Amino acid sequence: MKTFSRLAIASAVALACGTATMASASVITAITASGPGLGSFSVNNLNNTDRTIDLSEVFDSVAPITLDFTVAHSTGNNKFDVTEAITNSTGVNWTDFHYSIVEGPNPQGQGNVFISFNNATKTNLGGFTLDQPPSSGPRNLNYTGFLADNGTTTAHFTLNAFDPGQGNTYHFQLVQTPSVTANVPEPGTWATLLAGLFGVIGLVRRRVS
Repeated sequence: MKTFSRLAIASAVALACGTATMASASVITAITASGPGLGSFSVNNLNNTDRTIDLSEVFDSVAPITLDFTVAHSTGNNKFDVTEAITNSTGVNWTDFHYSIVEGPNPQGQGNVFISFNNATKTNLGGFTLDQPPSSGPRNLNYTGFLADNGTTTAHFTLNAFDPGQGNTYHFQLVQTPSVTANVPEPGTWATLLAGLFGVIGLVRRRVS
């Protein structure tokens, strides 16, 4: 009898915990894009049942694109697997790419984070290497690598979206920014430039004298 009672109590607790987990979760109801780098954007899939999001975007300048997520309360869990096709139409090659989570105007908490931010297998960007912590963290992903002009790459990461509670909604932003490395002249180029400069100076001196 005691054994039965213990099993019954354990089952009731497990069921209650499971019910609580299912009753407290978030859904993403909309995703929009803006920003000076925006060429085009599309939501190919937003599935709150299997928690998958599939996005496509085109950068037409080396400037940020901000994705705005609308989050509401539902059941399930708070983890969303995101796949994102990113196209570089900026006219220059990229050498870095950065993600940053920013709370919206009415933040509901700090629960909007990247999961597995230190796992390059689960969090990756084709052609780039994920910088390890502390450069990357739960609210920032920093990549170093290469994407040629007119090239397309694919990002994979997991977001945890904070549950706003029954009857509530809120927004958070995901800011994405590509960057380029300034071209530094090779030593031979510097030598040629200096030789030309000294030649001009010498010519000016001869004319003055």
